[in-house]
Amino acid sequence: PESVIAARGAGIRVVMITGDYLKTAVAIARNVNILQAEDNEATASVDCARLRPDDSYLSNEDMDLLTSSVRVFARARPEDKLEIVKSLQRQGAVTAMTGDGVNDAPALNQ
Repeated sequence: PESVIAARGAGIRVVMITGDYLKTAVAIARNVNILQAEDNEATASVDCARLRPDDSYLSNEDMDLLTSSVRVFARARPEDKLEIVKSLQRQGAVTAMTGDGVNDAPALNQ
């Protein structure tokens, strides 16, 4: 948790992308300071189903608008992780990612 606070203090935006359900993801994010008390849960966290209504991803413009403010992405599929990373990169963000499973490989390689 201290490392997240230090990163935020240095101007680094920490984002969590997880396969966990939204409530679980929010609880973890609050516990490790990705989300803080003053953060609005409704705008700072999202179920990744919102990225792909009707199984098609949002347009780049809409995706970028969403990813520009969200810090917790829940119920993410491997392809969602890649789309989120690509969106952040389109916005000029330098991205780094860690992962613990083979399903993280596409986003890690991006």
